[in-house]
Amino acid sequence: MVCMKGRSMKIVTPHYYKDFKCIAGACTDTCCAGWDVDVDDKSYRYYKTVDGNFGKRLKSVMVPEKEGGCTFTLQNGRCPFLNDNNLCDLYIALGENKLCDTCAEFPRFINEYGSVKEIGIAPSCKTAGEIIFNYDKVLTFDEEEDGKPLTGYNDIDGFLYMQLRNARKCAYDIIQNKKYTPDEVCLILIEYAIRIQKHMDDERDDLIANVVKSFKDEKILDKIIADAKKKKTYDSFRGFKDIGRFFEKFDGMEVINPDWLKYCYIQEKFMKSCHDGSSYEKYVIEFEEYYNDRQFEYRQLLMYYIYRYFLDAVYDINIVLKVKNAIIGYAALRHLDVAAWAANGKKLSKTEQVDIAHLYSRQFEHSYTNFEKYSEKFMSMRCYGYSSLRRMMV
Repeated sequence: MVCMKGRSMKIVTPHYYKDFKCIAGACTDTCCAGWDVDVDDKSYRYYKTVDGNFGKRLKSVMVPEKEGGCTFTLQNGRCPFLNDNNLCDLYIALGENKLCDTCAEFPRFINEYGSVKEIGIAPSCKTAGEIIFNYDKVLTFDEEEDGKPLTGYNDIDGFLYMQLRNARKCAYDIIQNKKYTPDEVCLILIEYAIRIQKHMDDERDDLIANVVKSFKDEKILDKIIADAKKKKTYDSFRGFKDIGRFFEKFDGMEVINPDWLKYCYIQEKFMKSCHDGSSYEKYVIEFEEYYNDRQFEYRQLLMYYIYRYFLDAVYDINIVLKVKNAIIGYAALRHLDVAAWAANGKKLSKTEQVDIAHLYSRQFEHSYTNFEKYSEKFMSMRCYGYSSLRRMMV
C-alpha cells in the first residue's frame, strides 16, 4: 500500500474517445430501456430534496437500496423519465450536471488502478460502436494529468500491476500485428494467458516479464499458431457444436433487448442449415474472404476487451478470464455476423454489424446477473475451454 498524497490522477483514453458525443433523440436506439437505472447515493440524496411536481414524480419512482442510493422503477421496461421523443425529462428539468453517475457516464466505463484512471466507451451504445468499428488505424492511447491532488492510498499490488501493464502492451502489439489474422491472434492470446496465469498461481509474478519477452518474438508466435492448428486436428464438428452453446439460455438470464432473441433465432436457424461442422467451416471461410477489408473491426473489438478487462486481474488474479472475455466476445460476434450475412443473401452492412455488437455487449456486459453467470460459465463449461476455443478458430 503506497501513499498517493500530493500526486494527481493520470487519465488514459483510447485515441478515438474524444470523438464520442451522445446524439440523444437522433439515436435509433435508447440507453434508457431494458435495464434498471442504479442511482448513486449522492444523486439520490439530491433527488429527495427536489420540490414541486417534478420532485413528487421523482419520489414516486425511487426505490431505496440497502447499500445506499436507489433504483428507478421501470415503466413498460423503460426509465420513467424517458419521454415519447426518447429524451430525458430529468435532464430537461434539472440539467446535465444533476444526472446520476450511471446516466452521466454511459456508455463510458471507468477503471481505476491506484493513481491511474482508464476511461473508454463500450459498443453497447451504437454511436460508440460506430466509432470503435470505423477506426481503421493502429490504436494508441492518450494520457493526461487531471491536475487534482490525490488523497488516500494505492491499495493495489504495484509490482503485479506493472507486470500486467507491460503484458497488456504486448497483447496490444499482438492484436494489431497484421501478419496474424484475428483467429490467429486469439490462438496466441490463449497461450499467452495460460502462461501468465501459471506464474500468477505460483506467486511468481516476477516471471511474467519472461513470458512477455518471449511473446515479442514472432518465431515463437508462429510456432504457437502451428502447434494450435495441429491440436485442432481438423475436428470442426466439435467446434461447430460448441459455438452454438454460446447462445443457450440459462435460469435467471435477463434479456436486455428483445432484438437479442431475434439474432439468437437467426443463428439457430443458420446452424440447423449447416448440418455439420464441415459446411459451417466453409461458410466461415467464405465470410472471412468477403469481410477481408473489414477485419480491422475485429481487431478493434479485441483491443476494446483487452483494454477494458485485462488489468482487472490485479484484483482477482484471473488473467485467463479476462482474455477469455475478449476471445469469446470475438468468436460470438463473428458467429452472429456469419449467420446474419448468410440470412441476408451473403451481405452484411456496417450498420447491422454495429447493431449486433451492441446487442451482445448489452446482454453480456450490462446485466450484473448475466455478467456474473457468464463469467462462471467461461471458467467451468467445456465449450469455453482452451481446446474448444482453439477449435473455433479457422
